[in-house]
Amino acid sequence: MQNKIIHPSFGDLSSFKAIKMSKGPLLTDENYLEDESILMHLTVTGRCYARCIGCVNSAVTMGNDSPRDTLDTCQETEPEQDSKIIELLAKRHPDKAITVCFYGGEPFLALDKMQQVWKILRAYDTEKRFRFLVYTNGELLIDALRLYSEFMKDIWVYSVSIDGSEEQHNRVRQGTRLGKILKNLNMLSSHYEGNVLFWSTLRESQSLYDCFEEFFKLYKKKLVNHFFWHWAEDRKPFLDFSSYIIRYGQELEQIMSIYVQEISKGKLLPITHINELILYFLTGKERGHSACGVEVSKNYDIVSSEVYPCADLPSNLSIGKLDKSEHLELRDFNLSSLVNYKNRLGCYRCGVHAYCGGRCPVQVIAGSWQRTLQYCQLMRLHVGIVQENMDEIINSIRENGISLQDIYDRSAFLAKYTDVVP
Repeated sequence: MQNKIIHPSFGDLSSFKAIKMSKGPLLTDENYLEDESILMHLTVTGRCYARCIGCVNSAVTMGNDSPRDTLDTCQETEPEQDSKIIELLAKRHPDKAITVCFYGGEPFLALDKMQQVWKILRAYDTEKRFRFLVYTNGELLIDALRLYSEFMKDIWVYSVSIDGSEEQHNRVRQGTRLGKILKNLNMLSSHYEGNVLFWSTLRESQSLYDCFEEFFKLYKKKLVNHFFWHWAEDRKPFLDFSSYIIRYGQELEQIMSIYVQEISKGKLLPITHINELILYFLTGKERGHSACGVEVSKNYDIVSSEVYPCADLPSNLSIGKLDKSEHLELRDFNLSSLVNYKNRLGCYRCGVHAYCGGRCPVQVIAGSWQRTLQYCQLMRLHVGIVQENMDEIINSIRENGISLQDIYDRSAFLAKYTDVVP
């Protein structure tokens, strides 16, 4: 049985009808151009020393409650072979830009191999279709800049895991230290002018507002320029869900109050998924698939030279690899089966499904139903709180001449490169 949370404004958050998004556009029929690139996630290494509480790779994908061991040398990339796979996958989408996302573990623990993949693909990429993103804990950037400055400057986005202030971050990412990350970001900022995403993973013991305060401080120092947060996938339910959801709601209201203040002055805060959700309200659009779109083949994930629909899904869901002749064989796989859970959850009857899309299949397939149902209530609360602020946001958009494209380009464009929704 799930905990039913009764909210003073929205009522029973376990109800599909607790929050109902508008079916039509709230503003105009104005449109905007979206990033249509194909994502290819390459697991560079399985090694990681961060010892994060609730590591998704350990707790969910591997079904192990212990943090991943830094000595785990599995899942190391083979640069020549994996670059070949990426090239062959890119040929399947000749008219699309390709975003190669370096994933881990901690990718910078295999810096030489990661740089080699980049070098091979840059030589292959005569049409300039490729760009590169790296997900990192942010502690190893200085050494990488010294060794491979050209590679580092060519990265389109650095997604850096920061889980709040020094006390909070160091407590939940026990193998890393925020002070060291900040030194690395300071060095990066003197060599690099691109996108740095501050990515927070929220666990029950953490404060969302603490994460936001740290982001806002670094944003003002121009060390980061985008913010995203996501509830950690887990097999275990919340210990005290009632307390957590109340606290989350209060802290999100604080953040939205600041967002509203800033947009009234013509300033769009670069909170990636808040800006994307605002676009959903303004246009009345529907996602049409799960958050990441795994069931419609929007991504390819390459792990140990095998192709998966998602790197965080169990290893038996591989869909192909290179054969001995270096031909890429992708088996037919009905990816729609990955979201069959949406019928059981009642997603299609839920008032926030247009935005949520059923969130992430990983939580249901490799996590637990009880935790997932708790996330359903959190998602309704999240959408409802943003929706309560839409009248003021629309007034500010009109008064300051902010276009939908402005909102998208400010930070919503990065949503597809995150876990998309909280």
